[in-house]
Amino acid sequence: MDMSIILSFGVAFLISVLLVPLVGKATKQLGIIAHTNKRTVHHGIIPRTGGYAIYISFIVTAAYFLKTDTQINSMLIGGLIIFLTGFYDDIHDLPPKAKLAGQIIAALVVIFFGGISLKDFTIPLIPTNISYVIAIIITIFWIIGITNAINLIDGLDGLCAGISMIVLFTIAASSIQGSRNDIASLSVILAGAIGGFLVYNFHPAKIFMGDCGALFIGFMISVISLLGYGYKTSTFFTLSAPIVVLTVPMADTLIAIVRRKVNHKHIDEADRGHLHHQLMIRLNLGQTKSVLILYAVTAFFSVISFLSERHPLRALALFLIFLFLFELFIELTDMISRKYKPVLTIINIFVRSDKLPKIKESGPYKRFIKKHTKRIAIVLLAVAVIVGGGTGYYYYKQRKNQPPRRQVTVYKEVSDPTALEKQIYKNINKNKNNVTLTLGRYIAAYFAADYYTLSNKDKNQIGGTNYFYKSRLSAFKTYAQSSYYKTVDTLIQNQENDIRVTSYVINEAKRSDFELSGLEDYKYYDVTMTLEFNKRNPILKANGVTVVVTMINKDNRISVVALDTENMVE
Repeated sequence: MDMSIILSFGVAFLISVLLVPLVGKATKQLGIIAHTNKRTVHHGIIPRTGGYAIYISFIVTAAYFLKTDTQINSMLIGGLIIFLTGFYDDIHDLPPKAKLAGQIIAALVVIFFGGISLKDFTIPLIPTNISYVIAIIITIFWIIGITNAINLIDGLDGLCAGISMIVLFTIAASSIQGSRNDIASLSVILAGAIGGFLVYNFHPAKIFMGDCGALFIGFMISVISLLGYGYKTSTFFTLSAPIVVLTVPMADTLIAIVRRKVNHKHIDEADRGHLHHQLMIRLNLGQTKSVLILYAVTAFFSVISFLSERHPLRALALFLIFLFLFELFIELTDMISRKYKPVLTIINIFVRSDKLPKIKESGPYKRFIKKHTKRIAIVLLAVAVIVGGGTGYYYYKQRKNQPPRRQVTVYKEVSDPTALEKQIYKNINKNKNNVTLTLGRYIAAYFAADYYTLSNKDKNQIGGTNYFYKSRLSAFKTYAQSSYYKTVDTLIQNQENDIRVTSYVINEAKRSDFELSGLEDYKYYDVTMTLEFNKRNPILKANGVTVVVTMINKDNRISVVALDTENMVE
């Protein structure tokens, strides 16, 4: 892990720890406090502008540690709009429509200014332009939905802050695994800012984050998740991981919507029917135990999300089992209504218990089903067609873009490898069945180490050729002989070629925009890395070099297609 990521967390945490009490004291004097009512669970005068400290801590730390681009800038602009909307609401209580307008404007900023939305989203038999419009609509709903879901769980001391930190650490871990240190750094900085606030927010809370904090955190999480933990790999299906991680706030939001509709209440009418209220009040667990339980549940879903990349079937099985248990909890606690107990009713067909609901007691359901049988059948058929068709089309595209593995590709090892090359080659063999960016990182590292290492080279020998794409190999050799290898034969003759790469650091690994003519349908990767030499390199006149290795994933094999030098390291 890049130490700067850990350092950025510490800096954000420290700034937040120092800033929160100052903000709390100032806003308490200004009267910006959380008022008690029939749905609140706190007592006393507590300021509700902790989100201000979170936002300032995040911005100050990000300004130092993050390299901005159009997408990052759009997130910061959208985040500012969300923060100001929430901050004004904390002071003057904005009407729901005004808050929604602010969220929509922020979403449009990241979509059209930052270009952040569902990528490559297509629907069979639907024109591309219509699919694009649908993708934009889904993106807007996703951002607004997650933003409000995070805001809705801000009902107990430390709940929203803790769950948000777990989600952000999960995103950071997945990003580091995919060599997306930029996304990891963004997530960790926000987690650090929240962590400093949590010191004062855990029960009994001395300050609340308010809407300015909860909405800002929710907005940032929603947009980061749209990146698919990588700027150029976001598709509709990459939302599966964040959906799993965010199960608790998303489920609580959906249940609240259904509950209020069933009970003929307005959708934005607050109540005490949320998950945390059920644990604290109905089960009498108190604030601390209720919060810790929801932390554990979120952590469990985070593990499932992290597991899904390598063991998708196991992760899916665990997810479905936990959803089933979650459904039982909803029915046992009457979270939706006392009459909503479909699973318990079905279970009672087999156990026949007087304590469980019986089918004969489900008159309202029978009347509803009888009255709307045709409509229900049409809806179920439409859902089956959409899900089945969408799944089939997805796997068809996957099989088309990733040809089935016919046999394991063998990657050659150089005849006289260095210690570093032996180490990298072991990692290549461990990951050779996983023909993805994970393997690509090791291929790029081995190629670069072999190319720049001269201690094991003979005259007229060029390193890295075993890993270069065959149709481009001749051009690569010409390039090498006219640049880095121009004077290598002289060094070998004078026995001055004791140059070797001793270590490397992957700075970034992502999908590439590079395409070879006639091979546009294949996947390309860019891996940026910094290499260090055992001594000052006489050709580069530097102790190290930062390079970008571009690769193609074709026919079950990853091959290098381009090499660019970014800068020398003194």
